Amino acid sequence: MFKNLLKISLRNLLREKAYSTINILGLTIGITCSLFLLLYILDELSYDRYHKNADNIYRIISHIKEPDNAFTWASTQMPMADELDNNYREVENVVRFNQLSRTLYKIGEKQFTEDDFYLADSTVFEMFSYDFISGNPATALDNPFSIVMTETTAKKYFPSTQSAFGESIQNQKGETFKITGIIKDVPENSHFKFDALISKDSKTQQGSWGNFGVATYIQLPPHYDLNKMQANLDKIVVEKVNPIFERMGIKVKYELQPITKIHLYSKIDDEAEAGGDIAYIYIFGAVAIFMLVIACINYMNLATARSANRAKEVGIRKVMGSEKRQLIYQFLTESIVVAIIALILSLISIFILLPYFNILAAKTLSFHYLFQPSVIWGLIAIVIFTGLVGGSYPAFYLSSFNPVNVLKGKLSAKGGSVFFRKTLVVTQFAFGIFMLISTLVVFDQLQFMRKKDLGFNKEQLIRLQLSGKAQFAKADVLVNALKKRPDVTSVGMADASPGQGIGKNIFQVEDSEGKMVERGVDLYFADFDFIKTMGMKIVQGRDFSRSIPNDTLYGVLVNESMVKRMGWKDPIGRRFVAGQKNQIEKHVVGVVKDYHQRSLYEPIEPLIIILGDQNNYVFVRTAPSDVTKTIASIETAWKEIYPNDPFEFTFVNQDLDSKYHADQKRSQVFTVFSFLTIFIACLGLLGLAAFTTEQRTKEIGVRKVIGASVRSLVVLVSQEFFVLVAIGMVIAFPVAWYFTNHWLQNFSYRIEMTHEWSTFLLSALLAFIITLFTVGYHVVRSAMVNPVSSLRDN
Repeated sequence: MFKNLLKISLRNLLREKAYSTINILGLTIGITCSLFLLLYILDELSYDRYHKNADNIYRIISHIKEPDNAFTWASTQMPMADELDNNYREVENVVRFNQLSRTLYKIGEKQFTEDDFYLADSTVFEMFSYDFISGNPATALDNPFSIVMTETTAKKYFPSTQSAFGESIQNQKGETFKITGIIKDVPENSHFKFDALISKDSKTQQGSWGNFGVATYIQLPPHYDLNKMQANLDKIVVEKVNPIFERMGIKVKYELQPITKIHLYSKIDDEAEAGGDIAYIYIFGAVAIFMLVIACINYMNLATARSANRAKEVGIRKVMGSEKRQLIYQFLTESIVVAIIALILSLISIFILLPYFNILAAKTLSFHYLFQPSVIWGLIAIVIFTGLVGGSYPAFYLSSFNPVNVLKGKLSAKGGSVFFRKTLVVTQFAFGIFMLISTLVVFDQLQFMRKKDLGFNKEQLIRLQLSGKAQFAKADVLVNALKKRPDVTSVGMADASPGQGIGKNIFQVEDSEGKMVERGVDLYFADFDFIKTMGMKIVQGRDFSRSIPNDTLYGVLVNESMVKRMGWKDPIGRRFVAGQKNQIEKHVVGVVKDYHQRSLYEPIEPLIIILGDQNNYVFVRTAPSDVTKTIASIETAWKEIYPNDPFEFTFVNQDLDSKYHADQKRSQVFTVFSFLTIFIACLGLLGLAAFTTEQRTKEIGVRKVIGASVRSLVVLVSQEFFVLVAIGMVIAFPVAWYFTNHWLQNFSYRIEMTHEWSTFLLSALLAFIITLFTVGYHVVRSAMVNPVSSLRDN
């Protein structure tokens, strides 16, 4: 029986080549896109799940609330780990990661500046699962000055990982580290990546309960009640933290974050790696489902539209004794065969297009990813879904024909329920227009972030970074050498860079009434030329000045947000006092116009800039000239001062743009699939338009004979579809407004939806143009046929 059903299905597909092609192409695109999105979603959901103990590992984060401010850090104080390890038996393991400052490491002639080397506790490999190539994970970090490198890092310094194991490297401070382990590179689906881990015992770091900055992870027993652990953390706050911060009006609360949720759920600004967003998982999941649904709608639409052509077949088969159940099996078999063919073509397409998708989505997915159980079940579900959903209505509709009416020619030639087909077309275009509007709004927001005035000039600005005492000792010499270069207009230094986090300290600050109150304040150090080099603006008072000696000891700059925070009417001369015993007093000499130190996801925080001469960033403002020549000139100056140190630089504008790289990639994925969704809808419209014009061939011929123009015929046939598209717009516009406006709330600085009326207008115009060209093609082709031939047809 099945063989017979399959044979008939294939014959029907071959007999209706044009409609079969449209159906298969639409389903192929829908399934391909859905599979790509499924791979993307599975990869996002897989973050940190490769750890054997993943379900029992938690990161401790710190919520800090000041009297007039609140923020969250992905870190705790150094003593937290010892406190938990020594006094709380339920904690099976505690591991700290403490990032080391940028340092030069070398072996022989090879030397590299490293940013991602971390101090870690010796039990790190008991908690986290990293694949060892060489070494013993149980003892690799037991001894001081031992180091475990990733495979890529080891190959930078040595010919192979085998030759690296057991060797030693030295940093610019003269410290020697023995390589006691080589691990495979940290997987891409990790919320935290590093290039090497160094034994915590290599450095003497006592730390205090007043200083944050260490990432702390704990491992708890399976199915442990987290409320109990939360109570323990609250107890630590009362015993250890409150005695320090309570008198300042600062409240601290710890929270446990499951590591499997950090990538998608954490919104903390100082994450080690760019995170994902669970909202996009829901969005992409919905897009994948709707793309399949739209492809199924195409199949249902065309199958029911062509029902008149299958009516006699159904009538004869019923007269010959076929039951309704057998006819349903027949049409569902045809649908599933189409779905299987489309799936095979989709797998071929994925094999070919996967490298391009990886570039588009910034992923490293391989074709073998498709063979994991969850994906295989997904493939089976897709075939069943498209086969049954796409073929269900045609199967039940066609099998219900009355054979007597069919054979007498009394069956309507309209091709099934007109209302049902129109509803399906409206659904398709409503979703397509929704996707189009969302794409345009996302594009506008990303453009807004790229072009927004950041409060300083990020163009023609190059950043160099110093590390180690030897480089700091010659910093002034480097700055003076750079200033002499003809293509350099200004050079300034600071110990922080826009787009990166900065330090925070507790100060006594003079309030609007002249009282000294304690506040946590963001701060960094800069030199005399930093403000000018960055293109920042002084809106009150003055900049640091070499001609005023007191600036070196007492001068600070504040931003406008600090002035607002403290309620100062006249900020010049306001005092900041740091320290308890050896107090240091500073006075405000100028106010800097607010600028974005962090990304546009975060609001501008109050901050102070302190004059200092131990700064590790050198900012070089260049003239708008030949970039290659300018870089070569700066490198020459560097090599004259540091002949043995590698020259590395960063364009500040590119570094800032990279902060939005993840959102840009997600928007690109969304954009591509939005247009593919519209394309699938157009395929269905193309087939339906072909059927409509075919059914109205005689009418078109008659109208042409009595003088109708081709243009009027196009308008006549198209207006029905225009009405359907308009109804789709009425549905799509409010839904798109709601969801895009909700998405924009993720940004502290964003476009206003009230200014996006042109986006909605453009989407409507594009929808009508697409409809006109899709439908018009078939109408023009029918209208160009000799009317004599059209009328002779019947």
